[in-house]
Amino acid sequence: MLAFVMLAMLGVPGACSQSTATESPLDEALTNGEPTLAGFAGEECGCKDMRPILEELADEYDGRCNIVIVEVMSHKDLARQYQITLTPAQVFLDSSGQEITRHVGYWSKEDVIDQLAKIGVE
Repeated sequence: MLAFVMLAMLGVPGACSQSTATESPLDEALTNGEPTLAGFAGEECGCKDMRPILEELADEYDGRCNIVIVEVMSHKDLARQYQITLTPAQVFLDSSGQEITRHVGYWSKEDVIDQLAKIGVE
């Protein structure tokens, strides 16, 4: 079952509640056995352009993979853990939570879909 995870602060209907100090926005996603796309975002122009793409893909890929938007200023620990130095950054993780690949910068919806297909998400 897909655990569609988005930070509640985004105001997205169906988003999970805001994480506590002991949980991260990736916790549920990384435990459900589905591949995950973690989109690390800040306030930059590229991030504002990527957000709607990731939100659309989250709906379109519901049940096939997790799409998670991680606000780097609210989750600096995750940004450090995943060595995020520039945003937007998209980190693709396999079903066991291991990083497969990543991309830094804006990516079109088609490019993200192509990458999801390359990691086996159809």
